[in-house]
Amino acid sequence: MHLIQFLMISSISLLLVRFPLEAIQTQLITWDKTEENRLLQPHETYVKAIFRTYNNGDAPIRMNHADSESNAIKTLIKKRIIEPGESATVEVTFLSEGKEAGVYHNKVNVFFEGHKDSLATLHFIVTIPKLIECSPNVITWDDDNSNGAFIVDLKLNENFVTNLISIDYDQSLYQVSLIPDKLSTYKYTLKIIPIADKRPFNSLIKIKASGPQLAEIEEPIFLFNSFSLSN
Repeated sequence: MHLIQFLMISSISLLLVRFPLEAIQTQLITWDKTEENRLLQPHETYVKAIFRTYNNGDAPIRMNHADSESNAIKTLIKKRIIEPGESATVEVTFLSEGKEAGVYHNKVNVFFEGHKDSLATLHFIVTIPKLIECSPNVITWDDDNSNGAFIVDLKLNENFVTNLISIDYDQSLYQVSLIPDKLSTYKYTLKIIPIADKRPFNSLIKIKASGPQLAEIEEPIFLFNSFSLSN
């Protein structure tokens, strides 16, 4: 009988060694979700996600802090001490100022009192849509092709952009032709032809458009004349 009790105690000890306090505590702390995907609307400068955590244990727990390496992320813990059976939230805000179109996968590590390592990683994935797409958006003329024509594919994001307002450029330097696509009202082809032999090193073509939630947006095409540096 003593041998059986010894074996049982030894087994429990081994389990505690294999499953440290952090692992046991993680089972007591649960989340309604640990990932959220959001599409940033063109008129929005920020977007928020709310993550809720639950205390399924028998003792109070305390959230110390929630940190992210992204400078676009701000976190707010609404309630730090969570009693047994209760919950609290972590509010994560993504600030879009200065951010280009693309997908931003932001991670927030949540730390609880008594634990050196984070017990949860929250994922807030934000997509900033491209509203006007120009391909290519950089054109360079060199000595071998100083006056050659270039073709640019122009596409409006039909979810947000409905009207092409204007195409602004220096008409004394370039001729730009706009060719609508035969199958889509949101696609165009631009044909760019230099008409002046002497041109500045850099200039712009500005594509301007609008939509239901957008008074006006602008997308540049960058023009470079590398041969002008040697003249």
